[in-house]
Amino acid sequence: MTAADEFLQVFRARGADIADACTRCGDCFRACPMTGPAGIGGADPGETAAAIVDLITGGAGNAEAVRWGEVCSGSGNCIPACTHGINPRFMVQLARGFARRDAEGPPLPTRWRKPFQTMSRGVRVLSRLQLAPETLARFAPSREPRAKPADVVFYTGCNVLKTPHIALLCLDILDLLGVEYEVMGGVGQCCGVYQYRAGDFESNSKMAYATIDGLASAGAKTVLSWCPSCQISIGEVSLPNYQAQFGEKPFDLNPFLIFLADRADDLARLMRRRVDRRVALHERPVFPGVVEAVKTLLSIIPGTELVEIDVPRVGTQANSLAQLPKFKRELVQRELAAVADAGVDTLATIYHACHREICDAGDGRSFEIVNFMELLGEGLGLDSDDLYKRLKQLREVDDIIADSADLIAAHDLDLDTVRDALLFEFGGAGG
Repeated sequence: MTAADEFLQVFRARGADIADACTRCGDCFRACPMTGPAGIGGADPGETAAAIVDLITGGAGNAEAVRWGEVCSGSGNCIPACTHGINPRFMVQLARGFARRDAEGPPLPTRWRKPFQTMSRGVRVLSRLQLAPETLARFAPSREPRAKPADVVFYTGCNVLKTPHIALLCLDILDLLGVEYEVMGGVGQCCGVYQYRAGDFESNSKMAYATIDGLASAGAKTVLSWCPSCQISIGEVSLPNYQAQFGEKPFDLNPFLIFLADRADDLARLMRRRVDRRVALHERPVFPGVVEAVKTLLSIIPGTELVEIDVPRVGTQANSLAQLPKFKRELVQRELAAVADAGVDTLATIYHACHREICDAGDGRSFEIVNFMELLGEGLGLDSDDLYKRLKQLREVDDIIADSADLIAAHDLDLDTVRDALLFEFGGAGG
């Protein structure tokens, strides 16, 4: 049996286990916030769940199941709805992958390669248009041998490096806490989510296993993830597969913000400044523990008041709603209106993709949009500059290139590559 066959067999075995446990009750479908906007809210929940199980066990499912998989945003509302020990988020996204791999079209690797390359180019260019080489080097693993393993590995994933001030604040706070850490991530250590979404389970496993081995090489038993997509892709997809194939899991993967909240008392003692703001939080339901962690950390910042707003909480990050652009726009506009009505002066994002999308939406409004880590850093006396927002506010690609001329030269970046990356990021082509 080839390695590719072994990778696929693990996915099929997990699908079979789910099929044995699933009662086809449809409670996961009823809990999903995407079915109505996707036009399948009237489908029979039990029949649709059964069709999802059919997809993950080699069948064709039905049109409603395929549509459900396509619009799954990873919200996770389905997880507590299931009383049978199944993770329906994994089940539905696994079905999406099987449906996509069986759909007519070009070979599987060609379906994800271009978006992956576009993402890689964007990360490389955007990070270098904001940071000098010596600062960017903070995200590289240390080259000096350690007498003992670091306490933790901070795993950046890929896309947070487009907004590097967020990741730098994470490292600065670990330094304040005296935590010994290694930093790993970037496109060379991708979680494999692009391959997984395309249904290329073989390429997904190859990439994800290489990343898992790389993270394990640091010797730390705890890896802290920033990105929720990486937490799902490695924590719910690839680490269980790895353990099934090799008999052990080399580390625990945990969200960084939960790790910080567990040390809230220590951070409270380190507070240096008042941050007199009334804050609304741009929440995502993907990991409820992360939202609670953020609220705990906001509560220790002197002068900061959290104001709850009543808006729908949907998705993993902003980009997880791309399949339903009208629904996505309506959610954003509803939230911005609710924030204005609440009379707060700050809307704080949690995750990086959400921040990239709306960081400049406060322009001309009664409130500012910042990332939550900026507030925490300010209270701790750490200075940060949201350079991504500044680039986005420049609007014109030529102006961004002129403004970034010194860094373009310092990193020896090709101007055509820079222009293409900026047009994609800021020119209306997506990102």
